[in-house]
Amino acid sequence: MTVEVLRNALVAIAEQMAACIFRSSHSAVIRDMLDYSTAVFDAQGGIIAQAARIPIHLNSMTTALQTLLAQRFPLSEWADGDVFCMNDPYQGGQHLPDIMTFTPVYAGDRIVAICGTLGHHLDVGGRAPGSYGADATEIYQEGFRIPPCRIVERGVTNELFFDLFAANIRVPSKTVADLRAQIAALEVGKAEVLRLVTKYGGATLADGLADLADRSEERMRAAINDLGDGVYEAEDYVDGDGLDDVPILVKVKVTVAGTDLTIDFTGSATQSRGPVNAPIAATESAVYYTLIALLDPTIPPNYGCYKPIHLVAPVGTVVNPRSPAPVVGRNVVAHRIVTVLMQALGPALPHRAPAAYYGNSNVYVLSTTDESGHAHMLFEIEVGGWGGRPESDGPDFLSASIHNLANNPIELAELEFPARFTRYELLRDSGGPGRFRGGLALRRDFRILQPSAINTQFDRIKFPPPGLHGGRPGAPARIVVQRGDQEIDLPAKTLTYALEPGDEVSIQTQGGGGYGDPRERDPALVARDLAEGKISAMAAKESYGYVVR
Repeated sequence: MTVEVLRNALVAIAEQMAACIFRSSHSAVIRDMLDYSTAVFDAQGGIIAQAARIPIHLNSMTTALQTLLAQRFPLSEWADGDVFCMNDPYQGGQHLPDIMTFTPVYAGDRIVAICGTLGHHLDVGGRAPGSYGADATEIYQEGFRIPPCRIVERGVTNELFFDLFAANIRVPSKTVADLRAQIAALEVGKAEVLRLVTKYGGATLADGLADLADRSEERMRAAINDLGDGVYEAEDYVDGDGLDDVPILVKVKVTVAGTDLTIDFTGSATQSRGPVNAPIAATESAVYYTLIALLDPTIPPNYGCYKPIHLVAPVGTVVNPRSPAPVVGRNVVAHRIVTVLMQALGPALPHRAPAAYYGNSNVYVLSTTDESGHAHMLFEIEVGGWGGRPESDGPDFLSASIHNLANNPIELAELEFPARFTRYELLRDSGGPGRFRGGLALRRDFRILQPSAINTQFDRIKFPPPGLHGGRPGAPARIVVQRGDQEIDLPAKTLTYALEPGDEVSIQTQGGGGYGDPRERDPALVARDLAEGKISAMAAKESYGYVVR
């Protein structure tokens, strides 16, 4: 068996686990938005293979699994048929909606691998529907906190855990079903790993897993070495935390020394009172994603390729908060980590680094209660435009970066929630002007049909995505409620804002930053943008000096 055959077999196993969750889950956030990940680990808990799902989950499950092993359940206490569960951001998790499950794979009396899943759940309790409380000041307000625990022991499910969980969440029928889907996926992974053991033997499998990690480490070190020694710095801001109207600094210094690379966030803002703090697992994942994307996207992501990367994230800052700081909106800071790393390494990678992308997982949660007292929720994450690139325009309205999600189909959204969608389009003039234009943002409008509420976790309203090398910023985000003749601009972070029947809500995301001087843009590209309706005649003249004849 070659190492490449093994790598593809393990990735295929992770994909089979993901397919099981897709087929078995009940909530739209997992079933349709695909906000979940699956992975295979070696016997020591190092990640080896992950399905192509959510990059911010990249290696995050490793942090949680290592915490579980070190602090609560050492491998000596595991047994065949066990399933472990956790979501605590201060024990390796990221935010409470992300629940992880793990199970060992035994060959005889020896663990040969561990299978894991992570799913973002529609609601895990807390003060706000969808568990996105924009005004939370401590994690206790954000939902049901699960420390590392054993929820299945030797094949016997602890139904008391599920009863306790269901009693603390708003839509137990969907959320509990999704968690059971994760457990079912573990069984799929376990069976497929055992097929590999039967075919090749446990010792061969163990040697192959180690070789996979070694090869990824070698390739990452080679990519770092190609950068050449140097120190690179950048900084950017989060609009605010939803409570204090104060910009939040994210600052990074990247030091390249031979085949090692140090990422130092010293100087970043102290942890926020509001829920935008990024636990260390989220910070690690954002760093790993960005470096692989910039240095060599073909490197197989596993624990080996992370060994040359050294992280300095001071405790008590927005990139590594102390408990009980709130963290549900950790994506806000995580996206900014991606941006500052791309900005910092731009001079070292002038033919790869793009201008800033939309830079936020634009979360909104619609909630209502019907006449029978049942809660209904629609959870959505909207994305925007990507930054212009060294040789091409930025992609329009593309979900990538740390989330890589699908959207809720409008037909499904209208079935799930009493609203009617009236617009779904690219937003003209939203891409940052440049020699290569930033990608266009999204506009999505809907009409409310019964009394409801909206929670939001947006950003880049005050600080739109910046351009690069003379390019201009993309458009900022905007959330607008049209109530009769009154136009109401909502703040980026909103808690249960009351909506009335007939209200028209307009979600407008961020455009990507432009790359290069707009006056150097090929007139043929400006003409094409005009013909396609991506820019207006006024923007063509003011930004590019192009006059329509």
